[in-house]
Amino acid sequence: MKLSTKSDLQCKHCGFTKSKLDLYCYFASDGYWSDLRHIAPNQAVPALVQHCPKCNRYYYISAEGVEMFNTGDYNWIEPVDYDAILPSVSEYDKFDWDIILEYNQRLRLMWAYNDKFYRDSLSPEPTEYDKSIAKNNLLRLAEISKGNPYIVLECLREAQMYEECINIATEISSEGVTRDLINRVVSFAKLNDSKPFPIELEGLFYYK
Repeated sequence: MKLSTKSDLQCKHCGFTKSKLDLYCYFASDGYWSDLRHIAPNQAVPALVQHCPKCNRYYYISAEGVEMFNTGDYNWIEPVDYDAILPSVSEYDKFDWDIILEYNQRLRLMWAYNDKFYRDSLSPEPTEYDKSIAKNNLLRLAEISKGNPYIVLECLREAQMYEECINIATEISSEGVTRDLINRVVSFAKLNDSKPFPIELEGLFYYK
């Protein structure tokens, strides 16, 4: 699917036309993470909820995917900007979300929060307000991800709902890579550890 960049570059709120689309997939020099943060240079997908640099609000774009080979026309969001996303969070419940759009934006918020507060040894401590936003986001993300047991468990673990995570994991029938991932999440939940952790599974989380 090709994206209509002319219309999708224009903010639906203030009319500002930016020069590049924000990409939803990210380069990460340290590989894959338990929250699905990953390297996907050949499976780039634009953020279905775009950020306007002028009015600092977010707007939907029309397509669900796009084939891209010339990345010069796109804005690689690295690292994910938690402070830029934060002002829009209060508006989330007002949006008439398409489920794909909501998943896209909530996963991005999850990554942004983890990038700012946990992925670096020198990261600042999150405030209670930040923690509250993160937990509400994680629980909603788990709710709309029922078809993906792994992300449900990871959201519960990061929301510090350790018992729920462990109990649900015992009810999931899976094998191979999925079972290995679930076991890792459970092992951290048993330690009451809610931080994202690195994983080494080459190519597992590429978007198709």
